[in-house]
Amino acid sequence: MIFKKIYDFFSSSKLAMFLLVSILACCVIGVTVIRGEKAWELIFSTLWFNCLLVLLVLNVAFCFFGRVWGRKVTLISFGMILFHLSFVFMLLGIIYNSLFYFRGNIRLTEGETLPSGQPQSYDLIYQGNLFDFSKLKGDTMLIKMHSGYKVDGIDKRAAYEIAVGEGINKKQGIIYITHNLEHRGFTYFNDKEGYSILVILYDKNGKELYGAHIPLQSLKQKDESYFYTTGTKEGPAAFSFPLDMGKPLFDLQIIYKPSKLEDRKGNVAFKLWPLKMADAKLNDKPIAEGEVLIGEKILMGEYYLFAKEVRYWVGMNVRYEPGNPIVLASLWVGLAGIVITFIGRLIRRSGDFAVDGGLKN
Repeated sequence: MIFKKIYDFFSSSKLAMFLLVSILACCVIGVTVIRGEKAWELIFSTLWFNCLLVLLVLNVAFCFFGRVWGRKVTLISFGMILFHLSFVFMLLGIIYNSLFYFRGNIRLTEGETLPSGQPQSYDLIYQGNLFDFSKLKGDTMLIKMHSGYKVDGIDKRAAYEIAVGEGINKKQGIIYITHNLEHRGFTYFNDKEGYSILVILYDKNGKELYGAHIPLQSLKQKDESYFYTTGTKEGPAAFSFPLDMGKPLFDLQIIYKPSKLEDRKGNVAFKLWPLKMADAKLNDKPIAEGEVLIGEKILMGEYYLFAKEVRYWVGMNVRYEPGNPIVLASLWVGLAGIVITFIGRLIRRSGDFAVDGGLKN
């Protein structure tokens, strides 16, 4: 009796209607109102939404397979079984993916290595509720950024030479706009790049106090050129410098003017303000400013600043979509089911015609 109640509940048409309307409403809200990664965070990767999908899978399975159970299997019914199985497994793949997926953006300067399995290594992270960071083993290293990279004479613009993983499982390769790197289920895509200036701070006596690579924003201008400076994607800004000495000494803006003749060369302009947090700082007159060639030192108030070298920083997208192979395989199985059902119906129809013709004769 209890099994019949369970079967009646999961095979209920009312349950099917409730689930379809609920899931459709969530999808419409997630696509039109919330949208993007926020929709994944609030709807599509939540446990409650995936529970709705699980119930829908069970409902489809009970409705269809309960009706075909014990019946004679024909070519047509076999194709229909394959089609409905593919639908069930496609939903399971979607559920599995939304619970265990990972999408992150990691930014490195040439020569820099970051631990792959630490959330602090990523600028942005979106993940399923059941994703385990221990899957990201080893390190991610940006060996070199190649500008003007060509493949078979075709300019791919920029390519990143990277190494990921650990020990004997480490994998090295080059990624560019149409080519990615896969390692242990994770896929690395190129995203964006920019300049990073190695700035070294000295006191007046020439003692080195601090050094760091400072990533610059690439701000597109009205004439389609780019302005390279510290700040955010919204515009130029100064920042407290240095950041890792306990207490910053002043606020600094860096502007890079790349050479048109030689890569990683050019001029660097420094603008220095008293240490403060005013948003309108760039409208104030700096207490010191100057411009030097890459590889030169300049006196800025009580300190020397040395623009030692230019490197590239790179932002990469890291993705883990474990349910996608299940979904893709399910689509192929579903297509095979449709084809088999179509062939079965053609055979049955030709048989019916043959019988009709025989009767007429």
